[in-house]
Amino acid sequence: MNKNFSRFDTLSSVLAGTTAALTIVISQPAIAKTAQEVANIAGPLTVQINSSLGDGSGVIIAKTGKTYTVLTVNHVVEKADVKYTVRTSIGKNYQATAVTRLQAAATDADLAVVKFESPEEYPVATIADSDLAVIGSQIYVYGYPATGGLFGAEREPELSPGLVTSRPHNRPEGYNLRYQAVTWSGMSGGPVFDSEGRVVGLHGQGEFGFAQTSSGEVAPIKTGFNAAVPINTFIAKLVAAGMNKSELKVDNTPATIGPVSTANPQDAQAYYFRGLSRLDRGDAWEAIADFNRALAFKPKYTPELYFNIGNARTFITADLPDLDPTRGSTAIQAYTQAIAANPGFADAYYNRALAYLETEDKPKAIADFQKAAELYKQGGRTSAYQDALNRIKQLQ
Repeated sequence: MNKNFSRFDTLSSVLAGTTAALTIVISQPAIAKTAQEVANIAGPLTVQINSSLGDGSGVIIAKTGKTYTVLTVNHVVEKADVKYTVRTSIGKNYQATAVTRLQAAATDADLAVVKFESPEEYPVATIADSDLAVIGSQIYVYGYPATGGLFGAEREPELSPGLVTSRPHNRPEGYNLRYQAVTWSGMSGGPVFDSEGRVVGLHGQGEFGFAQTSSGEVAPIKTGFNAAVPINTFIAKLVAAGMNKSELKVDNTPATIGPVSTANPQDAQAYYFRGLSRLDRGDAWEAIADFNRALAFKPKYTPELYFNIGNARTFITADLPDLDPTRGSTAIQAYTQAIAANPGFADAYYNRALAYLETEDKPKAIADFQKAAELYKQGGRTSAYQDALNRIKQLQ
């Protein structure tokens, strides 16, 4: 399976507006922090990083005197000839006084450190052992999305809950902490917290997956999977960052809640999550079986189930180039069922358009890209909107 992920962007259904987001809500002991409590922790720690290059996020990890250190991803600050500003949660803007880029080569982890000076008192993030963020662990992504026509300093922070779906070892640019959560452009560099409100990673990748078509072209599909660089990867690069571990606030005690178990699923939620985890690891056939078992319970989040069945079928057929030319029809059927269940499911239109291209039905592909573009525009998903328009232009 040729599946990679590009940069950008727990189970009761949230179907609103032009996109569909699925969040897994797991019953946990009362001692676990609520999403609001994590948001309260995240807010003062998380900053915007703005420039003419674009919008990003970061997290304050250290303070020495009046000098604050912000950890972010390298692609937010990758240009040496660009000026960067840091905007804090109270609306104060500061010029970056130093930028240390830790990604010296394309194979290095996508990490960077930014410093700024301020007389204000800002809290410093607590860092946890990211190896403890295993499959099924609750995470929260926090950052400043550039959506709804808001860019730069106009952006508002957002907390997005999710669950870890896989822990690969050698993903490009160090993105070895993967999860399904709703993220947007502008949240790159934002912290990923565990259930205790401790930083376990830096968000920076998601939204697209890639599957090789029968013609040999690598085509993107929307997946909903996202990824972060684990914080332990940064800890291993402290010397390169010019830092000592004594500057960091570290708490490596295990979380008070354990990961969601999928060893013996008994309901739709457990089957759905196990299917997601299997799909993220590349086990598409097994994922489809779990999604179908979840559908048997008739849950409210059927659009997402059909959508992911379509994704799984797309990845399967991409690995079987000798199938009949109509091989994309099963994915089309699944995406059509997702759209029937939620007519505002923009990503389902986008992926169905790609499936139509596989069957050489260009008119239907264009129509679906146009509908996806319309819905992306309504939802403020600027980059996705432009991507859909580009696909239409290429086909006309």
